Amino acid sequence: MLDIIQNQFSENGNPALVGPMKTYMKNKFEFYGIKSPARREISKPILKECKALSKKETIDLAKELWNQPQRELHYLALELLLQNLKKDISKEDLLWMEWFILKNSWWDTVDFIAPKLVGLYFKKFPEARRAKIKEWIQSENIWLIRTSLIFQLKYKKDTDLNLMFETILQTCQTREFFVNKAIGWMLRENAKTNPAIIEQFIEENEQRLSGLSKREGLKGISRN
Repeated sequence: MLDIIQNQFSENGNPALVGPMKTYMKNKFEFYGIKSPARREISKPILKECKALSKKETIDLAKELWNQPQRELHYLALELLLQNLKKDISKEDLLWMEWFILKNSWWDTVDFIAPKLVGLYFKKFPEARRAKIKEWIQSENIWLIRTSLIFQLKYKKDTDLNLMFETILQTCQTREFFVNKAIGWMLRENAKTNPAIIEQFIEENEQRLSGLSKREGLKGISRN
């Protein structure tokens, strides 16, 4: 299956796009040179065929794709996991989710995994949230920390605001862009449903939050 997928992506690659795409991603990954709309079209029949895979086969294939250098294959791996496993999340699945967070880490894939996969997991197993988030924060890995902040991104009115605020206050003393951006993102998103509470939190913690986090969060307030 992997060889077939690689051939299909390779045949549709555009060498002229490889350089700009690598530059945009800070030269961290290789590319076939396939823009998102074309990649989705190539992926459709592959994903359709993969619906018959078992859970183990799905995870194994996703890991095979993830171990390849081309970023387009990493995106396909995530789409495969979401398609096949979103209705079959079990207690032990956080192990493979962490594997994908920690390997080939960058904002684009973490921002898929955190709300779409980890978010599903913690909605199903809310009792596991606090211990795991504490572990992730203590790891000092910026991608685990970013995940701990944005896994509730799609929760809207179901957001555990107390947990979100606690996590923000435990992680905001940093100059790390990807952490401070995630804090601002969560504040902005939750201002859509809880503007007064978010505004109060920003005011009360003005000296602790970074300028980036405050600016992002206040965008949500101003729009309301």
